[in-house]
Amino acid sequence: MTRNHRLLLTVALSTAIALPATPALAQSDSGTSSPGGSADSLGRDLVVHSSQNPTSSGSSIDATLSSLRAIGSSQVPLSDPLLSSNEGYPLPTDPTITQARIVAKEVEADNLQVNPGEDRVQRWIVASPSMQRHVSVEIMKPADPAAPAPMLYLLDGVDAPKLSGWIGIGGAQKVLGDENVTVVVPTQAPGSWYSDWNKPDPALGVNMWETFLTTELAPLLEAESELNFNGHRGIGGLSMGASGAVHLANANPELFDAAIGISGCYSPTSTIGRQITSIVTESRGGDVDNMWGEFGSEAWVAHDTVRNPEGLRDMAVYLSAANGTVTDQDLPSYGGDPFFNLAAGSGLERGVLTCTEDLERAMVDRGMTHQVINYKGDGVHNWRNFNEELAPAWETIRPALY
Repeated sequence: MTRNHRLLLTVALSTAIALPATPALAQSDSGTSSPGGSADSLGRDLVVHSSQNPTSSGSSIDATLSSLRAIGSSQVPLSDPLLSSNEGYPLPTDPTITQARIVAKEVEADNLQVNPGEDRVQRWIVASPSMQRHVSVEIMKPADPAAPAPMLYLLDGVDAPKLSGWIGIGGAQKVLGDENVTVVVPTQAPGSWYSDWNKPDPALGVNMWETFLTTELAPLLEAESELNFNGHRGIGGLSMGASGAVHLANANPELFDAAIGISGCYSPTSTIGRQITSIVTESRGGDVDNMWGEFGSEAWVAHDTVRNPEGLRDMAVYLSAANGTVTDQDLPSYGGDPFFNLAAGSGLERGVLTCTEDLERAMVDRGMTHQVINYKGDGVHNWRNFNEELAPAWETIRPALY
């Protein structure tokens, strides 16, 4: 494989998650300046044109990844321009934390509230023994405090910033603000896949998200009388968060009644899934071997929902993916960004389309027909796409939570 083939593949699958993100990408804390030259205009036109045949572009991605595997290269390499470390990481730890407890509750800014002057959107600080630190969790309290309410965990994409995408640009307040549901958004989980890692990482620190979410955080929240828990839980996410949410649901069917996956990849051992898994973690400076060990280990296999989706059999499931085709509505979101941001948004969404098809096929092969899958057609890996999916996803899983 030539250097140019490697570079194009790296750009197509990684730029949307590897560069300091813009509002168009899966997660963003700040904007990215654009070189704005004629090469970018030419590149943008090429991306738009090539994306118009999503079947062909998807086959090209599959073929290129297969070629990379065939010549013995285990994964797409990331060069320095595509690497970014999140500022402030690894977060400091405190090994004296031995008991899970809620340390503080803070009201979020007025512009994040469902309605001005309310205090329903809050930030709860939770002491976590497994994470050895205080974890910041955004909470949107139910519309009717007198009525029992389910919990809906929403997981962010690659950056999983302190101000979450779901509460920020994702606008969960608009879709769920009038619903009697407690929305729970864990924050500051960049590149982690919301997983329990084998060991601490020099760049990303201690990650024990599955333990934190299922055995530490859930019991604490459910004991809070102000949340009036009704005994039912759902979990969903976008991009990296979709993969984490569907895995957590599948691995803990006794805990969750419903799962949402928006533009996620559900098999880290597939050709595309392996690349995406590695790129997400490495794009934030992490070492994927610190997460699940060497590729092919029991931990890698255990996180492959496509291999065994049995845990999803008795819960409501909503999955969605677009096909990577760039639309006129997508272009303004990328403004003056470098053309490869648009290329990555297109290529990555085409990749997760294949991932979603793989999970649907695995479920159907096992006789499951209850899942709702929205192959929405045109669209790329950005918040315009994600925002459109929360309302139909909620309508699909809502009956399972009451």
